[in-house]
Amino acid sequence: MRSLIAACALLVAPIAADAADTDNPYKNAKVGDYTIYTTTAELGGLTITGTITQTVTAKTDKEVTIKITGNVEFAGNKMEIPEQEQKIDLTQPFDPTKGGAIPGGEASFKKEKDGKEKIKIHGKEYDTTWTSYKVKAKIMGLELQGDMKVWTAKDVVGILKTTMTAEVAEQKMTMTMELKETGNKKPAND
Repeated sequence: MRSLIAACALLVAPIAADAADTDNPYKNAKVGDYTIYTTTAELGGLTITGTITQTVTAKTDKEVTIKITGNVEFAGNKMEIPEQEQKIDLTQPFDPTKGGAIPGGEASFKKEKDGKEKIKIHGKEYDTTWTSYKVKAKIMGLELQGDMKVWTAKDVVGILKTTMTAEVAEQKMTMTMELKETGNKKPAND
């Protein structure tokens, strides 16, 4: 169960990084920029929490490299999410269907709607653009179908929030990923 949730967290993370802003939100990113997200998932009456961190590890005029790490926790047990690396083309607008690989799975996303909305996270209000998607995935041999909504803001590298509701193994799953912290940490060798 924890492995399935960890895989679902990785399903959310890359699309979140590629959210629907018409400009590329990584154009002004610097090496060491990071975002930390909290995640909460419920499946089959179980609640699993965790964190996902996205860090800019390299940047050229044409490309940014993002390292995605994280963990999930359930009933006092912690499990690391396999580290992923994603390259983002700065010469193109984002395509939210081109995220990183999902360990043990595959996914497709169909854009449904988009709009503008003010949302508040940790006491700060943001002017956001949101996009909703239909998601179909096969993760660890299980079929997943659901809906995802992603909120972005121009003053944040990456996203503010993602929600997903889905059916997995005939059970309802909900997942929320929300910005906890953002900043810049210089690499140790700089």
